[in-house]
Amino acid sequence: MTNPEVDLPAKPSMSKRAFVDFLLQQVVSTIGAMFIGLLLMVGIAALFALFTKNASGGNFVDHLIDQPFFRWADRSDAILIFSGFVLGAAASFWSRLRVAGFVWAIPAIVLVCNLVTWRGAGSLSSWAYWITVWDNYFGDCGNSECFYKIFVTVPFYCSVAYSLGWLCTTLFRQSAASTRTQS
Repeated sequence: MTNPEVDLPAKPSMSKRAFVDFLLQQVVSTIGAMFIGLLLMVGIAALFALFTKNASGGNFVDHLIDQPFFRWADRSDAILIFSGFVLGAAASFWSRLRVAGFVWAIPAIVLVCNLVTWRGAGSLSSWAYWITVWDNYFGDCGNSECFYKIFVTVPFYCSVAYSLGWLCTTLFRQSAASTRTQS
């Protein structure tokens, strides 16, 4: 029996739960996707490196980074984006809240703020400004420029892929459920 005089802690409100879920999914869609993507890149490149001759002249890590797959994956960010999509698809199974569809919003705001406040060549209306923006955020970056791509652009790509993975899986599950009920 329960004692009516004892106050039980209140259940967390839906908005608090949704906010915590959003923050968790924000971390998974950006940092988690990048981490898992990096592990995939290194793992696949390591498989190639194990079965090819070391022509880099260095140790195994040099040989691993010298693999054509690793160089392609590093330049294209495709593996990182793919891991974001897969994590988003998986998120539709452990979270029924719709906040996963909006995890791209904060990285998009960060990206836009970085683009318009870039201290590049000239004003926002000059062509040279946008060329340096492209090189630093979207292009094949050099040494220091990769900072902006890694910490601003790639999290945006991963979070968009996460939301699309969540959306595709959610729509697929809804479609499958509706065809099951019609049968």
